[in-house]
Amino acid sequence: MTNDIRDQAYLSGNAVQKLNFVSNSDRYIFRKHYRSGLRSHIFEILTAEDVLKETQGVDMDGIQLFPRAKPKKMFRILRNKFKGKEEIFHEIKKYRLLLKFLGPEFIAESDEFIVDYTGTGTNQIVLCGLQEYVEGEMLDPWRLFGETYLRNLFKFNIQEGPQLQSLVRKAQKNIAEFVKRTRHMITDMGYIPDLAGIGNLILTPGGALKLVDINNIVKIELDDSILIDDKGYPSCDISVEVLSILEREILQKDIHTDDPLYRIFLSPERKKRVKALEKKFYKNL
Repeated sequence: MTNDIRDQAYLSGNAVQKLNFVSNSDRYIFRKHYRSGLRSHIFEILTAEDVLKETQGVDMDGIQLFPRAKPKKMFRILRNKFKGKEEIFHEIKKYRLLLKFLGPEFIAESDEFIVDYTGTGTNQIVLCGLQEYVEGEMLDPWRLFGETYLRNLFKFNIQEGPQLQSLVRKAQKNIAEFVKRTRHMITDMGYIPDLAGIGNLILTPGGALKLVDINNIVKIELDDSILIDDKGYPSCDISVEVLSILEREILQKDIHTDDPLYRIFLSPERKKRVKALEKKFYKNL
């Protein structure tokens, strides 16, 4: 098995605490997050005190409760093998582009930093991030079915009534603003964030929308070419499709064929080609 953490399919929290660039502290525990994937190792940073309550329980008026420990931050170790600092700075610049266009209201903010990793026996530069933890429900773009979706998502915690209606309206307003800012980013800079993955978008209990996958921003071209990302996935086309789903299903807007973005990316012939690329991607995993 390779010694390079960027090549390892699985990295445990205990292994992270032993890395040369992680401070040895008994105050915090690293727990592998279920969304770790092709681009990053992702860990929840928890306090040892909260984990102790989660595992051993706390007494509340004679009732033993086991409250799940909530992360203080999310820790990301990118798998990219950068040739030099310039490539890393370019990667960080893409995150700043997201921050500029979407703003802290719509992305999980992160402190991006470079570490000197020595686990391979040589000094390697690795990009990491200490990211805001966002609590909420995953917005699954492939299960958005009409205007009742948001109401059904929220009503597990709030009963039917004015408060629920107000929360749904607030979420719709935030989603509309998110779509607007994303389209400005496409028009002004020719980039689109990765909206394709299930869990990339989180809807908070308060109705805010947050993009948590901030490390895959792809170039977009308004022509017949289908761009694939560095992992071979047509994330550009899929992200445009998700954008259209948000508009059609959540905002209840008609998708007009004279819209240049959707006219190009949502044509039946192009979508058939994209599906073929998706199938090839998953086959090669």
